[in-house]
Amino acid sequence: MQVVVVTGTRPQIIKTAPLLLALEKKNLVYSFIHTGQHYSYEMAAQVIERLDIREPDYNLEIGSGTNSYQTYEIIRRLSDILEQNRPDYLIVPGDTNSALAAALVGFKMDIATCHLEAGLRSNDMRMQEEVNRRLIDHGSAALFAPTKTAAANLKSENVRGSIFQTGDTMYDLFKNRPSLFQDKFSSSEFLKSIEFESESFAILTLHRRENVNNISRLKSIMDTLGTLDFEIIFPIHPRTKRIFEETSIIQPQNVRVIAPVSYDVMMNLVGDSKLLVTDSGGLQKEAYLLNTPCVTIRDNTEWVETLHAGANVLASPIGGDLLTKIEKMWGRELNNDATVYGNGNASEKIVNILSSGEVKIQSYNMIS
Repeated sequence: MQVVVVTGTRPQIIKTAPLLLALEKKNLVYSFIHTGQHYSYEMAAQVIERLDIREPDYNLEIGSGTNSYQTYEIIRRLSDILEQNRPDYLIVPGDTNSALAAALVGFKMDIATCHLEAGLRSNDMRMQEEVNRRLIDHGSAALFAPTKTAAANLKSENVRGSIFQTGDTMYDLFKNRPSLFQDKFSSSEFLKSIEFESESFAILTLHRRENVNNISRLKSIMDTLGTLDFEIIFPIHPRTKRIFEETSIIQPQNVRVIAPVSYDVMMNLVGDSKLLVTDSGGLQKEAYLLNTPCVTIRDNTEWVETLHAGANVLASPIGGDLLTKIEKMWGRELNNDATVYGNGNASEKIVNILSSGEVKIQSYNMIS
């Protein structure tokens, strides 16, 4: 049995790392392919190094570009590789351009394609991620759902592939590698290195196009944050940094803009903070697992469990909603139920499913 795993972004590498280690532990033959959608050291290579996984066997070096460019180039370059060495299974995690393009290659080449993190739904088709994840789910032979809700979504949509509620591979990391997330020295040393002295602070991340490409919306977010009486650390995404450089939006004095940090430092900062303000997908879940209250600047979220638990709230930057939600969530004490994301053995379950031969290409390309 041969497996190919394709990642494109830092979050995809993180959620795939436990699976790669599980494949190695089982002595299975696999190839690790990175598309290069995230190509800087901070966004990709640093994570690979810290999570103790091997370097990719191939880097497609796609880089930045339009959705169409990235999708086309990944299909072209990945097809050439898989034609030379066709695997039994192709695993694609998440909902990025890299995930969709890799899945399309698998569908067209009749490779049993498996979707890691299947069944998540924001029900907002304006989001590229929502379009991507739905297309991947409806073509995949195996759908590895991280939660009961995700599995229920897939069943209600009558997907043709086999649905497995495995739990979340990200939780595997949290449960089995606690040193990555509970190292007070890591965050304290980092804060010292940037001469940041406040003990009560929030973490901010912003990168979604609907927030940063909309100048009035971005200005409203910054204006609201500037009214707060606590410090905010803002590891800035390359796209957001470019927008700030091209506009006259003023960054408030209480917002400390820094370069992207390593994954373990980021997790320790979030864990030590009083609040996370974000528009990211995965960070909502990570804040939940770290018991850090979260305000998400979006109209919806695919991580509905965080909302149901009261650990996360959605906020609009228009009007006073964002300020109200931040004041509501700041410093809230939480004791979240991590088992909504499984038992910390999702990766082992997935490897066992693949090894059993239970996943077959016929499950989705044979119509009776």
